[in-house]
Amino acid sequence: MKARLLFLFLFLCLTWSGWAESFTPYSRDSLKKGDWFTFECVNYYPYVAPGIKEEIPWRAENIRRVIIRATVTDRTDKSISIDYTLDNLYDCHNDQKKQGFYYFDSRYQQDFAFKDSVSGKQILHATYDRKSGKALISDKVNSLYSYSKAYIPFGVRQEGLSTYTEVSVHDSLDLEKLVIPTADNLLTGWKKDVPNFPVPNTRIIEASFPLPPNTEFTCCDFDIDASGDSTIHKKIFIPYPTEYKVGKRVTLLLTPGDSIVQDKEVYANTHTFHYEGRGNEQNNLQYNFMRFSYYNSEFYSTSPADQKKAFQSRDSLFQTAFEKDFKKMDPYWRRVFELSEEYFKGSEILRRCMFTTDKDVWRKSGLPDWQAPYFTSVSPLIDYAYSLKKQGAANYNYFLYVYTIYKKQELKSDNLYLNKQKGLTQQEDYLLTKQILSGYPKYQVNKVNLKALMGEKMLSELEADYKDFISSCPDTSLTNDLKNTYNKLLPFEAGKNIKETGLIITDSLHLAKGNNRKYILLQLLTWDGLPANNLQNALDLKQRIEAEGLTSTIQLELYSKFSSHNAEKVKPYKVIPSQQVQDLKSKGIYPLTILMREDGTILYRRLWDFDIDTIIDLVKKDLNREDKSFNDFIKGFKEGVIGALLLAAIIGLIYYFRTKNKQKQELNRRRIRELELRAIRSQMNPHFIFNALSSIQNLINRSANQEANKYLIDFSRLLRKVLATSEKKLVTLSDEIEQLQLYLKLEQLRFPFSYSLTVDENIQPDTIEIPGMLIQPFIENAVKHGIAPRGTGEIIIRLSLQNQLLIIDITDDGPGLDTDANGGFGIRAVTNEFEILKTLYNTEIGVTIENRQEKEAVSGCHVRLSIPL
Repeated sequence: MKARLLFLFLFLCLTWSGWAESFTPYSRDSLKKGDWFTFECVNYYPYVAPGIKEEIPWRAENIRRVIIRATVTDRTDKSISIDYTLDNLYDCHNDQKKQGFYYFDSRYQQDFAFKDSVSGKQILHATYDRKSGKALISDKVNSLYSYSKAYIPFGVRQEGLSTYTEVSVHDSLDLEKLVIPTADNLLTGWKKDVPNFPVPNTRIIEASFPLPPNTEFTCCDFDIDASGDSTIHKKIFIPYPTEYKVGKRVTLLLTPGDSIVQDKEVYANTHTFHYEGRGNEQNNLQYNFMRFSYYNSEFYSTSPADQKKAFQSRDSLFQTAFEKDFKKMDPYWRRVFELSEEYFKGSEILRRCMFTTDKDVWRKSGLPDWQAPYFTSVSPLIDYAYSLKKQGAANYNYFLYVYTIYKKQELKSDNLYLNKQKGLTQQEDYLLTKQILSGYPKYQVNKVNLKALMGEKMLSELEADYKDFISSCPDTSLTNDLKNTYNKLLPFEAGKNIKETGLIITDSLHLAKGNNRKYILLQLLTWDGLPANNLQNALDLKQRIEAEGLTSTIQLELYSKFSSHNAEKVKPYKVIPSQQVQDLKSKGIYPLTILMREDGTILYRRLWDFDIDTIIDLVKKDLNREDKSFNDFIKGFKEGVIGALLLAAIIGLIYYFRTKNKQKQELNRRRIRELELRAIRSQMNPHFIFNALSSIQNLINRSANQEANKYLIDFSRLLRKVLATSEKKLVTLSDEIEQLQLYLKLEQLRFPFSYSLTVDENIQPDTIEIPGMLIQPFIENAVKHGIAPRGTGEIIIRLSLQNQLLIIDITDDGPGLDTDANGGFGIRAVTNEFEILKTLYNTEIGVTIENRQEKEAVSGCHVRLSIPL
């Protein structure tokens, strides 16, 4: 044990001392126009809240947290100008006489009828001398901000969590007085890596530039699909305690200052996770939950007495664990686990009340006891600050979901037999949630509900609720999550063609052209083994198809993961190709069911198993589509619609002849430009593919056949990506990044260079679309001019957002670019593409190419692309 601890100590010393080598400080002289950072000013109120200890440093109760955003608005040879605006105000403190909090959060003020908007409120504009860092001018504004705090009682209340009838209290804050002491000394004391904050309880929390790492970990990503274990070592900056996902299967609980190392030997011998170093306690607890806190079978008992006994047993085990093994745990994480336990109990109580068969037993027990500790010791409106999102530990989110279902049942009926009540429409469900909850809980539950509905229904059916959520939810983490789901499902919407989805399996479906009367039902199941319920549903559908006389009309293409020798036993299912499993997982749309016409036109999509009645009804309806149209036409003719059509035709002809020449000229111009754009891309694709093949050819010439075979797989993925996006006008940023990484990996076969590709956290690659093949030619140029002459080097790629512009910076450390040179074919082609895109879409993509020697004391080339979003 001593040897292991000594090794750990030496390891941490070596890795922490290496920070200076891996982190490049950002000095005040590095600041440029558009740079920004946010800092937090905290005031702690006296702490008397029940069940909460003063020592919790990251608490959400009895605290006022003001977040200020500082943005560089101008930079000259002599000065730097910075605007200070209010980003967020959070205020929560308990009442000395009543059991509750006074609460205000500017992000959710619309839920509490607070009229004044706080976000973006300017506080002051300051100009600094670049040489000394001293403030020269401060333009102050009227920055006294008044706000009202709602009274929130402790605990979960039976009447709901949306309306708070108590009279609110008024408060005010002098923002100018709060910010000026920090703003005056911001640059004079700028350290080598962060601004100076001389005011107590003030610190930086986020920036557009790299911040010095304050947390470190070393662990393994035990990916089932990977060929071997991969060790991941990272040094990161975090402002608050947070969940941090490492790879596909590991989630760490991190606090600023943690230095965590996973014990690989323990995992190899026992297949359990064990951590050492600062911050190990909360991680060991979450990965050893089953040791003392598994879901006991008693929780599903119909007896309230048995469930109460199970809770007591669970509490005893928990307290023993805290006192024995985890007594040094950070107070914040201890509160996280304690609150999670209360939310777990509350969820189980409500579930038993709703779904137990012996209602009388629960009615005699008083149904849910709203005065029980698991209801009175929690405050959902505030506790989201302590919630965990990891699957299996998200008891807070699960409680909100169960509580909402429970309240909807109460609103629908005097009894609790939900399965005997008429179901709610999705619109009713969405609106009821907005009435039951408020603040963060409301948006979290509605996000989950909308994501679930997107998997079951077409997006067009949910368009109104989706737009309402996106426009009203102030939490970008929730809206971005929902946008991701929406964009992933959009290619599978009814009316679109499966050939446009990029699914690998499309090539084997033998789609037919024309307006036909045949259909394909495609189902792709990705879990291991074929579940019995899916097989039975498929057999029932096959029988129903035969009974309806649709055997020659509907073709079943059903796939699942199972051993090929079982194919005869599980017909009509076939073995799903492993490449298709990976394809679906990469798209985040599994398991998937699609009903389409034989030409690939999608009629129905669902993320789970299909509904037999829905499939049959859709096919019958689509079979009659032309007959129905003809009957409608005859009916319209009889009712005189023909007259209206003639009138419309006359008006249309007059308008047509008046605008014919102008439209024809504009159409011809756009067609020519589109053909030019397609011609450029058709030339770029072979050029791009040729460069990639030359890298593999280099391996073959060296007789490295095994490596060549390995990279041919990467090349096939790259080729598929290029061909799949070649006809698209726009592609997602995530697809473009994947192509770049595959290309760089292939180029590394020829030259042993290194590269890094960084995407700022405020960028959502799946939601941003850009013209395809836009970035690659510039990276190819960096390899050609920066790497090839020396055979080695480094390429750095960074993507950031600045003022509605997507900024791509590409730097290399080569000899630089000859200013008289015109660049390679790729750059000339993409430069021509910029001009065509400007004509077609009235948008201008900016590009600057300069040698680093001109502004930096190093050699190399710097390319910056600016793409309007």
